Amino acid sequence: MTLSIFPLLHRCRQALISLLTCGGIMSSLLMASLVGAPLALVSPPAMATCAMAGSTSQTFTYTAANINNAAALPFGNTWSCTNAGVKDNSANICYESIFDGTAANGSNTMSYTVGLNDTANSITSMTSSHVYGSASGSNSNVLTNPVGGTTKSLAATLTVTVPAGQATGLPVGTYSDNAIQFMFDEQGNGGACEANFAPSTSNWDAIGPVTYTANFVVPSVCTQVSTTTVNFGNIAAATTVPTGGTPATGAVAVQCNQGAPYSVYLGNGSNFTTTRRMKSGAAFLPYQLYQDSAHTIAWSATGVGTVGGSGGVNGIGSGSNQTLTVYALIPAGTAVPATTGTYTDTVVVTVNY
Repeated sequence: MTLSIFPLLHRCRQALISLLTCGGIMSSLLMASLVGAPLALVSPPAMATCAMAGSTSQTFTYTAANINNAAALPFGNTWSCTNAGVKDNSANICYESIFDGTAANGSNTMSYTVGLNDTANSITSMTSSHVYGSASGSNSNVLTNPVGGTTKSLAATLTVTVPAGQATGLPVGTYSDNAIQFMFDEQGNGGACEANFAPSTSNWDAIGPVTYTANFVVPSVCTQVSTTTVNFGNIAAATTVPTGGTPATGAVAVQCNQGAPYSVYLGNGSNFTTTRRMKSGAAFLPYQLYQDSAHTIAWSATGVGTVGGSGGVNGIGSGSNQTLTVYALIPAGTAVPATTGTYTDTVVVTVNY
């Protein structure tokens, strides 16, 4: 039916009486088109074909050295577009991102931000479902030939970042978001961003979204080990330590991420023989370190290198500092040296996790 219109129109130009006659024929043709397929008189312009090279899935694994820092995953993708098989780029471009800003591990979550490194257009950060270009309601970036010519590829780095300070307070596991979308719309005519990211009949539109997956792995990590000094105070020289001994306390503080099991071990010190000893010059004063206030369980390095060794104090991380009390004792009956001075020892603290 469509093919018959053109010769009819041609004949209608010949004379007025032919036009009147053709009018009747055209009416019946148009009526027929309402119940059949619509007339297709114009072919749609060719669509641009774009291909992306680069990774769409990346993983950041925290360590003891970086768990308190920001974690960034840059997706450095390169886009190449062809028009009828010839590499080509339009004069203008605008971007859009869709993401919810949350990476999840079961019911536990961490938040992230999305940035775009496109220095030609001065875009450094993105907001979900926000158009970055010169359309109304956008941030009004001027988009002028960002790819530098018709033979170059578009290289815009999308970076997903978890801000500093989140990982230590979270349980061990992999936190992921597999629905981070990024898309762009090339504009062939002028600087206005139509914000048309869906397939259409407009040339250079219909560049569909690419979906990215960002993974952030939180392992068992312990940091920020600190200690306070065990101070026995003043003890009379050349005496014998009375019944009950001379007690003192110190502390070890450790920070492990939530749910991470750990063990804290104490070394034998710098002057150990059969027991720990403090030293002043050539004189020594024995002492011992315990896990409990009753001074019955020695705190030592037995089992160091493992989690759960008998000489250590075991715990489960909370993401915050956890303070463990060190119970010290100079045993009853110990002969205090006649040499006066300050007696000291240095004990190594080891945390296994």
